[in-house]
Amino acid sequence: MESNDTFIVTLWPVFGIDVDEISPIIRIPWSISTNPKYVESFFENSIIISLKDKGLKLPFTNQYKSESLGEDRVALVSAGLNLYPDKDLLIIDIGTCITYDLVSSNKEYIGGSISPGFNLRYSSLHDYTSKLPKLNFKPMESIIGESTEEHIHAGIFNGVIGEINYNIERNRDDLPNIEIIISGGGANFLLNKIKNVIFADQDFLAHGLNHILQTNSWWIDIFY
Repeated sequence: MESNDTFIVTLWPVFGIDVDEISPIIRIPWSISTNPKYVESFFENSIIISLKDKGLKLPFTNQYKSESLGEDRVALVSAGLNLYPDKDLLIIDIGTCITYDLVSSNKEYIGGSISPGFNLRYSSLHDYTSKLPKLNFKPMESIIGESTEEHIHAGIFNGVIGEINYNIERNRDDLPNIEIIISGGGANFLLNKIKNVIFADQDFLAHGLNHILQTNSWWIDIFY
């Protein structure tokens, strides 16, 4: 993301952690992440890898037309490939934005899409209208509200559910055996709302970062 760089800090050389275990993952604020040497000074006897490093080998082929894919999305795609190999995957992450990432069984990143997350939708309704209130997120079971506040909750919550179901349906039309993975801080609100999908656990992104470490294990040899 623009506001942060993601560094993978692994303590393998210090503690002899097995490569199959999840290594500590630390997100560094942008104000200091622009100076990797400064970051390294906090973590002696460690290996620090930036996901922005152009020499980093990824566990998938990137078909993205832009210069780079967002770091969080790189980690999420890597996690999906690590936990569900040899499958077509649609990885949906519910955070500030809702991201959709499509990966083929041949480990090719095909593409995806981005839409506003729950809180961005609330903020937009308040910021770009003259009278709608700024509300905090609230799941709304009914699609019909009985007040302005309920109208907003119903529209946002059910709108997100409808959007996600539509994306799933469109991708399953093209890839009937595709696995759908839902992750992120907002995923828990969708339990029992989205059918026939995998809800990732809280370590999902860490699995992806660890998979990237395994793919770049030669960095350990250089460290030694």
